[in-house]
Amino acid sequence: MPHVFRHPIATLVVALTLTSCLTLGCSMFSDDEAPSPTAGADRTDAQIFVGDTIEMNYDPNVILKRAESFHEQEGYAEAIVEYQHFLELHRNHILAPYAQYRLALSHFKMIQTIDRDMTPVKKAREEFRKLIDEFPASQYEAEAWVKIKECKGLLAKNHLFVGTFYYKRNQYLAAARRFEKIIDLYPSMEEAVEAKLQLAKTYQKLGAMKWARDWAVNLIQQHPRHKLRADGHKLLATLQDENPNIMTAARPRRSFNATVSSPGFLPTTPAETAFNGTASRGSRPASTMTDCPLGSWCGTTGMSLSNALAPNPPVAPSVTCRPGTWCQ
Repeated sequence: MPHVFRHPIATLVVALTLTSCLTLGCSMFSDDEAPSPTAGADRTDAQIFVGDTIEMNYDPNVILKRAESFHEQEGYAEAIVEYQHFLELHRNHILAPYAQYRLALSHFKMIQTIDRDMTPVKKAREEFRKLIDEFPASQYEAEAWVKIKECKGLLAKNHLFVGTFYYKRNQYLAAARRFEKIIDLYPSMEEAVEAKLQLAKTYQKLGAMKWARDWAVNLIQQHPRHKLRADGHKLLATLQDENPNIMTAARPRRSFNATVSSPGFLPTTPAETAFNGTASRGSRPASTMTDCPLGSWCGTTGMSLSNALAPNPPVAPSVTCRPGTWCQ
């Protein structure tokens, strides 16, 4: 049988060489030639990262899912950013009407109480309006109209709240401006009726009794079945107690010259509305002018006060006209 260790010195040299290699970390590659074990993985990760970034920033489904996630978690500010991003990139996408609806709804969800900042209300109304204008006949249009009306009501309530705040602190001019704004911007809203009553009371406090009378009469005539009509009558009674002649000159005014300070009846003093619609202190219509129904032949008899205050006032509004002419 052959002996394994026939050359002990050679064997020892080989053993020492192997030991040195293991100890010192010998390599068959030089430093310049050694490949990085993660080089292939790095290239793959970079490609994946670029792909994910593009998908994350531009893919409509990814953007919309992210927006929906924020919305469901009540992160409405973040959802708004994502819905806007989607619409900026994919305005013609099949889900664009939905994204516009959810964008408007996110603003609406951020609305707080009427004594807080009204910016979310204004933005919600703006975005719902945009939904109707830019995506007509969408399935969300009916709800958009409902939300717009709610937003208008909230804005009117805010003006009423602020106006009442000023009124209670005797800042009557500031209060009057708020009440006027409701009547001017939201005439069909429920709050406009209360604004007329509050404006009449405000003018009473300012000493403008005939303007107070005119707004009370306007309330009674224009809203004959409203619950505040009785308050209008009470205010008129108070005004008449303070000035017995206050009810002798309640005259309908020209509708096309309407101003907020003139509610539907010609004010006399402190500011009289002239025929051309400009105000001048102490001016009065010419003696030849009278009040007649709009669109009719004007005789010599004008509308009586009892007619103006009747539960069912005339349908055609009366205007100041010259007798012997058509009222236009």
